[in-house]
Amino acid sequence: MTSFGADRSHEILPAARERDQSALRSAIALLVQWFRRPDQFDSFTRYLASKGLEVAVRLIVISSCVAVVVAMLLLRFSEAGVHNQVTSVINAVIIAGTVGMIVLFSLLPALTRKWSYLFVAYAELGVVVGVFLNRDPFIGLIQCIVFVLVGGYIAYFHNARLQTAHMVLSGVILVLIARQVAVYEDPALAIALSLVVAASIVVIPFASQFVLSILGSDAESSDVDPLTGLLNRRGLQRSVEEWGVAEVNSRGLSCVVVIVDVDNFKTVNDSYGHEQGDMVLREFAVRLRRCGSNHALFSRFGGDEFVLVDMIGKRAELELEENLRRHMRLPDSVPVVTTSIGIAIPSTSRSTDISQVELAGLFRLADAAMYQAKASGGDRVIVTHTQL
Repeated sequence: MTSFGADRSHEILPAARERDQSALRSAIALLVQWFRRPDQFDSFTRYLASKGLEVAVRLIVISSCVAVVVAMLLLRFSEAGVHNQVTSVINAVIIAGTVGMIVLFSLLPALTRKWSYLFVAYAELGVVVGVFLNRDPFIGLIQCIVFVLVGGYIAYFHNARLQTAHMVLSGVILVLIARQVAVYEDPALAIALSLVVAASIVVIPFASQFVLSILGSDAESSDVDPLTGLLNRRGLQRSVEEWGVAEVNSRGLSCVVVIVDVDNFKTVNDSYGHEQGDMVLREFAVRLRRCGSNHALFSRFGGDEFVLVDMIGKRAELELEENLRRHMRLPDSVPVVTTSIGIAIPSTSRSTDISQVELAGLFRLADAAMYQAKASGGDRVIVTHTQL
């Protein structure tokens, strides 16, 4: 029979503590990762568009706004609701503003990040003001549930810093309105309902965004080139499937595909070592980012080949070409490192989304233009215009 003596038990306890500490460190790391993640508005709206869910999500937001309008209207006819001329006017302003938001969500061809932030700011202000308009503060305490809707919207469309600010604001308002209920009505009821509302305000939006953050990071890590931080081939293909059908081109924009190949990169590796070669690739990755917009896709497609996919206006074509000429060469390095660049742009702007077939055609043309630039001696940009 096996027995554990005193020495063995002393070994087990530190191991258990170490596991607990490791779990705590992992949890803290995940929280930091969640807090630092960038705003996900662009990636999430592209994903919705690629799955054909834009209309469904709009309807959900519109339905929530309609529910708020109906609730505010009914409170005008309740003895516990608005109770004087001032609160009645403010109530009407909130109703009108919410109807305006419904119209915006119904008519805007594409919801931009700026409009989304405006919607969040209005929603926060509307809820904060609305909960204090009622004769009975208990009604305001119940109205704090609307903060859950705002937090849920932020969880999917924006970042953790905005979510944190939202939770702090809603927590402060909840405490203030609960204090009124405790003073004027029932302290026990105020505490009980506040705990339920607080749990809803914090747990539902936070848990949703936290889980999305973990899943998103895991998905992104498999799609990102570890050397440069750009999308890898798989990541670009996946992003293009979402991006290609999602970019609404109502402002006269055209899709542009740029393929960049580093000239004589094998010579750099053979003569100066792979560490120097890696430094060159990282530098070109940084420089490529300077050539695209905030919505562009950047990829290290493989080896010494990079890809940029963007939406640009006619006036920006020459600027893009000039930026690529200026940034995508290292004149001060030893040796001087240059690139061959192929650009494919539709001859006319589009009023509809570009299809996957058309996007694949642009990739082929850009690739052919890049090989033409390389065959011509490298260190040059060749632009191809095509009718889609």
